[in-house]
Amino acid sequence: MVYVTIIFVSLIIAASFTESLVFVFFTLIYPILYLANVYFRRKRLNSAQPWSINEKVILITGASSGIGKSLAYLCAKNGANIIICARRTEMLSHVAEECRKINDSVKVLKVKCDVTNEFEVSQMFEIIKTTFNRLDCIILNAGVSMGEQFEDVDYSIIKNIMDINYFGATNVTHKALPLLKNNKKSRILVVNSIIGIIPIPLRTGYTASKFALRGFFESLQGELWKDEIFVTMAYPGSVKTEINQNRLGSNPRELDFSDAISSEECARILIEGISRGDKEILFTNRNRLVRLIEGIYPELLAYFACTKGKKHVNLGRNNQ
Repeated sequence: MVYVTIIFVSLIIAASFTESLVFVFFTLIYPILYLANVYFRRKRLNSAQPWSINEKVILITGASSGIGKSLAYLCAKNGANIIICARRTEMLSHVAEECRKINDSVKVLKVKCDVTNEFEVSQMFEIIKTTFNRLDCIILNAGVSMGEQFEDVDYSIIKNIMDINYFGATNVTHKALPLLKNNKKSRILVVNSIIGIIPIPLRTGYTASKFALRGFFESLQGELWKDEIFVTMAYPGSVKTEINQNRLGSNPRELDFSDAISSEECARILIEGISRGDKEILFTNRNRLVRLIEGIYPELLAYFACTKGKKHVNLGRNNQ
């Protein structure tokens, strides 16, 4: 409580200062803020333990390819019983078959499901109740992207992106909560994107969906804290998946993915993060720096987003 009081009073005082004085003041109180953050992070992690994916029941959306597929394989390898869902039945069947080859002692349930369809999602949870009658973790991974200027894009694409990325995730979560509340220390992993922190050009609809996820699940965590359900927001950067090839639009531009990590490496980092009970997973020190300066130097971050984002897009276009 002492740390909280000090921080609260400091912020009130800082609010009345000029920008330059705020910078000086922040520099002076930064060690206190840092220590307070370490304290509350440790408190959260202690509350979230012990927890392991072994023998847990885990639902993965968007599991037919990319990060979702790699997550399914890793969960199976580590002894989790998994429900994998996606719209592409043939690819989903292949993932289920591979999971059983990886570990034939775990249960693998595949469900064809469009996360934007409330009826299909409700039916999926009826199947989950019948098969497992429990749920320990949901991994919200289903998503689509875009690659055109807002003025050039068909507006229906913006709505489609929001339907899948945002409303699809909240739809699944709404149906999952009754089962998640039956198990202490349950997990909700939201596969967001670094674009949910630092927007770049040509991704307006995608960016909006990722910021919406961030706001929704930050709010939801406050509601679920009493139930010991831990929400983890993951902000991966570039990952080598099919999402870049399957972007919506008539002429989407490529991004530069030369420094992208593999979907397997991404899955490993995600599983480690939810096992600890992390509030956020930022992947790299550069992403952590971006997260830090976001609220302190917004103009600097905006300039970086516009210039680096444009270069990122142009490099991808030159590689086509």
